[in-house]
Amino acid sequence: MEANESPFLVGERIYLREVRTGDVNAAYRTWLNDAEVNQYLETRFVPRSLENIAIYVRDLDGKSESVFLAICLKENGIHVGNIKVGPINWIHRFGDISLFIGDKSQWRRGLGSEAISLVTRFAFNELNLNRLQAGCYRSNVGSARAFEKCGFRREGILRKKRFSKGAYEDELILALLREEWREKG
Repeated sequence: MEANESPFLVGERIYLREVRTGDVNAAYRTWLNDAEVNQYLETRFVPRSLENIAIYVRDLDGKSESVFLAICLKENGIHVGNIKVGPINWIHRFGDISLFIGDKSQWRRGLGSEAISLVTRFAFNELNLNRLQAGCYRSNVGSARAFEKCGFRREGILRKKRFSKGAYEDELILALLREEWREKG
């Protein structure tokens, strides 16, 4: 972790901090425009420029309905992806989790699971949410495994909800309740 960082949540190998407009750089743009990185992201349907990424980051900054965080390596402070809790429904006390690891050199290292675990603890303990949920394409086995590793359960399938690679694909719905998370310990 760099000396000038102020992490929001700290894990074993990563820390999470706010996404900053300074994070919007050529690497970030490359992530969002890389067909392998964005194959399961809804952002893939429109080319991303530095300008429209910066607008998205600015629009989420400080919003109460979303907590938008950069995933950074503790060893060197490098920003490798993002995770978001949101939108948050404050009346019914639930929120969605979405994430991606943009830096392909960090894939299959368990960083997604570690980030999910950190925001899950934060969402249940600090935000007082009762339920967290996530959706992923059925073929996105890595994402489903990352959530399941953190205690999320498959709740359902939304048949042929997503269009990918010329065909419709099912979306898996995974969720975790606060009481299940506490029991898991």
